[in-house]
Amino acid sequence: MILRKEYGFEAAHFIHNHPGKCRNLHGHSYKLFVSLDGAVNPETGMIIDFDDLSKVVVEKVIQRLDHRFLNDLIPLSTAENIAVWIWDELKPSLPLLSQVEVYETLDNCVIYRGA
Repeated sequence: MILRKEYGFEAAHFIHNHPGKCRNLHGHSYKLFVSLDGAVNPETGMIIDFDDLSKVVVEKVIQRLDHRFLNDLIPLSTAENIAVWIWDELKPSLPLLSQVEVYETLDNCVIYRGA
């Protein structure tokens, strides 16, 4: 079964080597979807409690990215590199992590399933 939860954060960045306007400082209202793939625990009836998942995601990712300058943590802060950074932060605490989706805008998204 796949469990998927949505989060959001606001952040600024620039892409220093971009040939267009993205090389300038700008911000986004990011959407993040975190997916876990695993069996339902027969004792709890869940893969993981949504609150337990949120504790990890908020601590490891949201608190560190929300209202921040992304280039301080991710120097080449493309959506692709942001997704990899998020994966790397979450995977040690969420072994059932199967996918992260990072929406930079409503219609631009990257999906990362680990290396």
